[in-house]
Amino acid sequence: MKNIHVVTVALAAVLMCTACNRDKLSETSIFENVPTLDTNSYTYNFDRFLYDSLLVPYNIAFQYKLGDETTDMDYNLVPCKYNLSQQVACAVKYLWIDVYAKQISPEFLKLYAPRIINVLGSPAINAEQQTEVLGVAEGGVKITLYNMNGFNLKNMAWMNQYIFHVMHHEFSHILHQTKSFPKEYERITAGLYDSQGWQYHSDEEAYALGFVTPYSMSEAHEDFVEVISSYITDTRATWAKRGFEMAEDHTHIVSMNEDQEGTTIIATKINYCKTWLREKYAYELDSIRAEVQRRQDNLSEEVVMNQLYKYYE
Repeated sequence: MKNIHVVTVALAAVLMCTACNRDKLSETSIFENVPTLDTNSYTYNFDRFLYDSLLVPYNIAFQYKLGDETTDMDYNLVPCKYNLSQQVACAVKYLWIDVYAKQISPEFLKLYAPRIINVLGSPAINAEQQTEVLGVAEGGVKITLYNMNGFNLKNMAWMNQYIFHVMHHEFSHILHQTKSFPKEYERITAGLYDSQGWQYHSDEEAYALGFVTPYSMSEAHEDFVEVISSYITDTRATWAKRGFEMAEDHTHIVSMNEDQEGTTIIATKINYCKTWLREKYAYELDSIRAEVQRRQDNLSEEVVMNQLYKYYE
């Protein structure tokens, strides 16, 4: 069974996903005919990096060349610039793939991660609706990231908005659709979800009602994955706006404003997410957050790109 979710952010951005099938996942590669690397190609060194670092160990293909079979023809799209494709690939490996491989296991990624990460240079604009698609996830197999020609390795807020919040969000969908979703979670803010009007709420209004983002107000499953993704990627300053003080080392919540009902509700949701991930996947949400935040704090071009540069030596 497939479900299609469309996320619109206040007339500005859209995240679309065709949720993953509930079929049993397998470590078997979906890439029956892996192309032979062309040693004479201008892109050989980069392709070899992708082969060695993503495809072989994790069964993940990074697609950066524009093709009809990988592109939504409803939009006027251009490929991601070659140098930016290299930077995006290295950032995804450093800030997403390596985090899960280290904190959980490489096998966890090989079994559950999306099989294709597709990057496109231009934004996907719906002129009629005046919306922008941030990303598309298809069947738990492929994630497409748009507007990558705007990538800036020095702008962590941009990277989180266009890449990492999207990827943690969609990965969490794969996990909760693979193993049973905690039904008790749906009752925490039952009656407050607003599938038609969530985009008209401000961040502050969402926080006061017990939601981490306005989009999390759309329905319970989106709420669940927004809590996980926001917990991982959002800074201490953002969590302070929700009434939480995070530990300096990012490992846990130190305190919260219990006078604010919304904060208490969000804390309950966080605890449900932590417990469910731990019981179903031996996935420690605090450990993932701490590792991501540590890497974000120490981010530099040298740290991120050195993993590729050695292929040019």
